[in-house]
Order: sequence, then structure tokens, then C-alpha cells
Amino acid sequence: MAKAPSSLVFPIIFLVMFALVEQNMGCMDVIGTCRYIPDCGGACRVRFGINARGFCDRDGADGRCICAYPCPSDKTHS
Repeated sequence: MAKAPSSLVFPIIFLVMFALVEQNMGCMDVIGTCRYIPDCGGACRVRFGINARGFCDRDGADGRCICAYPCPSDKTHS
């Protein structure tokens, strides 16, 4: 009969996966409302570089333009 895995195996796997994902998350910033910034992707690339991605989060009336970009090496995740 197969032996059941230890109760610590799954929490350890989860912690390792979380640690790896946290390193690659990057930074995020809100740069304004979608009402005044019609092209969030273009505005984010202008402000944060060619690897930045932007999208309009329409959770409010005008929406928020949110940028995701690689963190500079001296900045912590926000």
C-alpha cells in the first residue's frame, strides 16, 4: 500500500511557489483616469518603457489607467 505524503509536503510546495511568483510580479502604478487617458497601454509604455503594459480598470465611473512594469532593481514591490 502507498504511504500518504507527510502533512508538511503541500505547505512547503506552496511556499516555494509563492516565493518564485513574488520575485517576478513587477511593479504597478495608477497614472490617471481612463476619461483623460484613452490609450492606457501607450501612456504606460511612454512613462515606464517598452515592457510596460496598461489597462483600464472600469470599477468606477471613469475607470483607472493601471500600469504593470518591471521594477527597477532598487525599488521594492508595491
